[in-house]
This record gives sequence, structure tokens and C-alpha cells, in this order.
Amino acid sequence: MRKKILVSILCLVVVYPMFSQLKVVSKSISTIDKNALTVDGKFSSGINGRTFQKDALITHNGYQYVVHYNSERRVCISRRKLPNGKWNTLQFLDYYFKSNDSHNCISMGICPNDGTIHLAFDHHVDSLNYRVSKKGLATYPKLMKWDVSSFEPITSELEKDKPIIITYPKFWQTPDGNLQFNYRVRGSGNGDRMLVDYNAETGTWQNTRQIDSAEGIFKDELGVSESRCSYPNGYDYDTKGTLHTTWTWRESSQGANHDLIYVYSEDNGNTWKNNSGKILETIPHVNSPDIVVQSIPRVFGLMNDQGQTTDSKNQVHVVMYHCTEETITKAGSFPGASRWGPNEAKRYHHYWRVTKGSWHHFEMNLKVGNRPKVFVDKHDNLIMIYAGSTKNKTKNRDEDKRDLIIATATAKNQWKDWTVTYTVKGPFINDMLGDVYRWKDEGVLSIMVQDNPKRKINQVL
Repeated sequence: MRKKILVSILCLVVVYPMFSQLKVVSKSISTIDKNALTVDGKFSSGINGRTFQKDALITHNGYQYVVHYNSERRVCISRRKLPNGKWNTLQFLDYYFKSNDSHNCISMGICPNDGTIHLAFDHHVDSLNYRVSKKGLATYPKLMKWDVSSFEPITSELEKDKPIIITYPKFWQTPDGNLQFNYRVRGSGNGDRMLVDYNAETGTWQNTRQIDSAEGIFKDELGVSESRCSYPNGYDYDTKGTLHTTWTWRESSQGANHDLIYVYSEDNGNTWKNNSGKILETIPHVNSPDIVVQSIPRVFGLMNDQGQTTDSKNQVHVVMYHCTEETITKAGSFPGASRWGPNEAKRYHHYWRVTKGSWHHFEMNLKVGNRPKVFVDKHDNLIMIYAGSTKNKTKNRDEDKRDLIIATATAKNQWKDWTVTYTVKGPFINDMLGDVYRWKDEGVLSIMVQDNPKRKINQVL
């Protein structure tokens, strides 16, 4: 059954009143598509706005861009002139999205140096589906034609004559204005992460290299494992051009995750250093020295693909949810009784690294929803967005009936004053994704949401 429901963008401003908690103010709400796609999928009904998508919405040169699948199962890219322009949507008719797998979302990247827009879509251990716009399309939005003819045909390769099979594609911009592309090869529990560089001068991709490895031996109370894959919280360049990444390991496709891993690179991801600042002689793997910065056992129900950012002091911040032995016991259970642990035992945890290399931790007293994303403002205050329930009591976590929750914490209080400061009633079916680029440039946080198909639409948001 084909389900139709709208995709909207909420634009919010976070203000910092003197001597008080951060405050979120609604700026605008606009609808992109009243007939967006949902799927009858195993993992979720949401296909637009997924945590592993990284960038579904990007602001560049005064225009905002959003990608999604519409109800006709076509890849779409929309743009508008900020702040309140009308959305203009392109629908690509040369590709029909056949899957009901909610992993197979669309990822987007924009290269500042040549104005190209890059799209990768419909992957879960599948051949690459990639297309790129003509040069200058994002640089000269008023001069170049906004039409499907401004995009090149779909290809299955980045580097010439090297077709690839991938999962979880991600783009991000580099400090010098180019673009990088990240993906996983092979499957969950047995996969490696790859990184590729886009050269705007030549318009080509180059230097494909592996940046983490499935190899190594891991032992815990659940047994011995000889392969795994990483699930990153993010890849972020700081003000000095250092690339930071954190992740968790998953030892099997159906198992929980374990540990918080951290490495960084000072040469665009060609070599990596551990938490002590020593160069890793081999590709980071489960037995690499000093990369585990927080031990989190598999029996604590650690979720993957959560939130990461860096602040003005180049400190790394990570927000993840998991249980602890104390919260599991308090819930009347024991570690390992279930894959993810009791719902009432889950907590959001904030981990951050100071410039000298030590890590700090704070457990939030907030009701857990789904996987969070985190942003930092010019004062180094933190803003966390996630989908959850505004109800005081819930019987279970219904993945398709959720509200937008925004929580904030101030740097002056060492991020120990986490408070829910804004909510938007759903129910929404997506993970909450924000426009990082507009946030950094304007201090306006644009968030993509998609309504639940069962919700009656009696107004246009």
C-alpha cells in the first residue's frame, strides 16, 4: 500500500538570555511535499530523515536544499531561497525506488569550490547509485537552470572503472572547500569504512582508502568475535582542520554495540592518531591501542549512529543513549537479559574530550527517545534534537508515534544542566536531522520532519 504524508522543515532560533537557560523560538514552518513516501519496512516506516543519512538538508550560498523520496518512489531534491522562498522540487524519473528497506535513504553533499551537488541513494549492500550536478549549480543559483538536465546520469562508480557496492553513504565538506565521501563495504558485523576525496579542480574522485577495519579479536561475557563493523556518531572538522570521529563496534548483525571509540586525523583522513596523539601504524581496528575512551559493554544496550560535534575550543562532544548496571538493576532486570535493556533503564549520556585528551561524562535525567543529534552554538552551549514522547508515561516506544524534542545545556555550567526547552507535537516517523550549515552561518536550526501516515492532516504546517 502506498502511503502519502507531508515532509516539512521547521526553522528555530536558539537564544541565550542573560542569567537564564537557553530558549528556543519558532521562526517558521514550511512544507516541502504533501505526498512524501513511507514504506512498509522491517526496521521502520520512515525512509526520509534517517540518522545514518547525515545530510538530508544543506544551506549553501543563500539557498536551502533538501532530498527525499516522494510518493511516486522517485528521488527528489528541493531548494528554496532563504529565508522564506517557495520550494522548487526536481523529480528524477530515470530511477524508481523499489525497496522497502528504511536504510536506503538519500545522502547529499555540496562542494563549495565548484558548486556541484552530489547525491547517493538506495543502498544497503547495493551497487552505488550516484549522480552529480553540473559545476556551478549551487554557486550560481540565479543564473543556472534548476532542472533535472543540470544533473549528470546515474553511475555505479566514483573512480573510473571501479564500481563499488556500499552501505551508509555520507558526504561532508573539507576545510579547503572540497568534499569527501564515506561508506561501508560488506555487511553489518563484518564491514570496513572507506573514504574518498573529491577534487573540484578536476571534477573527479580519488584516493579511495580504508579508514577502519573489521579485523581483530574481541572477547567479553557473551563470547569471542573475530569480525565486526563500526557505526560512526559523526565525522567533524574542527577550527584547525583536524578531522574527529567517534564510533561504536557491532560484533554481529543482530547484536548490541559496545564501547566509545575515538581517533583523529590531521591530514584529511590519510593517517589517524589515537587518544594519546600517537599515529596508528595500522588501520584502526578493535585491538588498536588507546582508541577506547569509554568502556560500554554489549549488555548495556548501546545504540549506534548517534550525535557528535566539536566546539570553538576544538573539544569533541558525543551524546549517546545506553543503560548502566545501576539503571538496569533499578528497573528490576539484569545486564544481558535483553538486547537493548529495559526502556526505563536507558539514559542519554554526554561524553566530551578536553584539549589535553581526557574525557568527561555526564548522565542526563531526561526520558530517552530515539537517536539524538547535537549542535553547538557560538558560546559552546549544546543543543540536542531527537524524537521522543512528551507524555509523562508511555507503555512502550512506538517508533512511529513521536514528537520533536529539543534539549539544551550551557557551557557555563559544564553542560550539566540539560533541560528540555522546546517540543513539537507529532507524531513524526523520522529521526531528527538538522541543517548544520545554516546553523553555523545564521544561528537558525532547520529541522526536517515527516508526519505519520495515520495522522490526519487538517492544516498545512
